[in-house]
Amino acid sequence: MSNAATMALDLVARDVSGQHKYAVKRYTRNATVGELVKKLAVNMGLATHDVEGRAQSYRAFLDREARHLNGSELVGDALSPADEIVLQPEISAG
Repeated sequence: MSNAATMALDLVARDVSGQHKYAVKRYTRNATVGELVKKLAVNMGLATHDVEGRAQSYRAFLDREARHLNGSELVGDALSPADEIVLQPEISAG
């Protein structure tokens, strides 16, 4: 396997409703989960602002491990090929 192939990962992302699904091809393993989530939110056409006009951010839920991923985790450490992540809106109280 080439070095370039070992540095990339394929996975699937979807939103909570299941209406938006996106196949991620050859994403770098060196990026953080936070960087991946920001890019996916844009590519999937998810809302950038909540109903009150505040900037909307998202977090990733990894189906395979049934846990939320930390934005600072590296994609290559947290995810495996063909994983499916769910982008969920972050909700702040107050």
